[in-house]
Amino acid sequence: MTGLDLTTDVLVAGGGPAATWAALKAAQAGADVVLADKGYCGTSGATASGGTGVWYVPPEPNAREAAMASREELGGYLADRRWKERVLDQTYAGMNELAAAGRYPFPTGPDGRPLRNGLQGPEYMRRMRIRVRRAGARILDHSPVTDLFTDPSGAVAGARGYRRQAGEPYRVRAGAVVLATGGCAFLSGALGCNVNTGDGALFAAEAGAELSGMEFSNAYGIAPEGTSVTKNAFYAFATFYHEDGTVLEGAASQGGRSVIARALLDEKVYCRLDRADAAARQTMRLAQPNFFLTFDRLGVDPFTQLFAVTLLAEGTVRGTGGIRITGDDCSTTVPGLYAAGDAATRELICGGFTGGGSHNAAWAMSSGIWAGRGAARHALALGVRAATRDLVTAGGAGIRPTGTPGPADAYRDVATTVQGEVLPYEKNYLRHGHRLTASLKALDTTWDELRATLSAKGADVVRAREAAAMTAHARWMYTSALARTETRGMAKRLDFPGQDPGQRHRLITGGLDRVWTRPEPVTTPLEVDQ
Repeated sequence: MTGLDLTTDVLVAGGGPAATWAALKAAQAGADVVLADKGYCGTSGATASGGTGVWYVPPEPNAREAAMASREELGGYLADRRWKERVLDQTYAGMNELAAAGRYPFPTGPDGRPLRNGLQGPEYMRRMRIRVRRAGARILDHSPVTDLFTDPSGAVAGARGYRRQAGEPYRVRAGAVVLATGGCAFLSGALGCNVNTGDGALFAAEAGAELSGMEFSNAYGIAPEGTSVTKNAFYAFATFYHEDGTVLEGAASQGGRSVIARALLDEKVYCRLDRADAAARQTMRLAQPNFFLTFDRLGVDPFTQLFAVTLLAEGTVRGTGGIRITGDDCSTTVPGLYAAGDAATRELICGGFTGGGSHNAAWAMSSGIWAGRGAARHALALGVRAATRDLVTAGGAGIRPTGTPGPADAYRDVATTVQGEVLPYEKNYLRHGHRLTASLKALDTTWDELRATLSAKGADVVRAREAAAMTAHARWMYTSALARTETRGMAKRLDFPGQDPGQRHRLITGGLDRVWTRPEPVTTPLEVDQ
């Protein structure tokens, strides 16, 4: 082939926290590692663009019990206590490792002890890039993966992609692959999410992997109108208002965001962080300086002045759905394929409700560590066989049409069509069976057309695959949403407003040309009375 041709033990697709932890731990386990990022590793993705909380809880029984119980009801009792304990243990160890290895500048509390329940994204990712390189991993920046290779047995055998700055394709033979490509925000404009188009889920499904929790995908973040910053924690101090200045009753960051969505269908909604006292205001600015950068540039004091807000779709970036995990090492149903971070389901620790920043950050760190180590074990066990296997291309939609190829730039229309079905509040956030059915019909038609005709070359392959991934993601979401005929966690149905005890199960989904779902029982007993 023309372009770069590499062989490695472990290929990590992605460049955020899950990807860098996976690459670091695989390299430390003795594996040769290549990390391929769609952007520049250390600066691309949702974490690198701002600060985030971390689910960091000291190993004290009462504290751990409270942490695990805090979201069980919100998540519809779909989480798994064993996985929560694993994540809490690994996150605690990982944050302490980060502090020791990189002298990470954690702030100190009033008692002089370091506060390790939060991270400044830019500094965190800068240091993780340094750690990955020092461990010996090779980093391919601006080199998005476009599809996976399997061997004749169906095991993953590597991937190929496109090097944007070099203007050439590349291929990596690998003993194992970790997909840490993030979730899917459908190019909504949310800060740091322009690289999150669901690529990893498409790659996994093409190789035969399954997904889980895709109905828990209708996350929307609050942002000042015309901006991209969807940091929601501080809106707990907000009061929301109608256009006429009266209070929008029931509106809130938690438990009242649907009220905001309904109001936005007919009018502008305004906000003011008027419930924060002087001490809170100072603490907020220190904790999340990027949240206030937008207001400073606009010349708005968010504590005393009204500002218009909007809701931006964050899909499975802040939702909980993703590639189904089948083992403690974050393996999938496909041999040699591992998933971590937002590309993987977070139901195991969050159930059906968003993990926000803190749980997702803990999951990214923990799952990245486990996936990296698991991939290294698998690849090293294969030995030299990994480099001599026959390669079978798994990718289809956007690169191997089943019919006569259409215009090379048709991916633009595909992306626009998908956005029209998943971004509007009345379709995705305020879900109703009739609207879901209509949208799914349109998305199925879009998929059939792109599968038959979409064929891109060169740099356009990246955009075509993104369009295909967004289409597939939307179809998995809505198929699962229709199958869950109740309201549980984030998966709210206006036509089924109550929770059905008979549907306390996870929904597994998969397929491309024909999407399917099946229930998976939740074996963890309820810890509290419903």
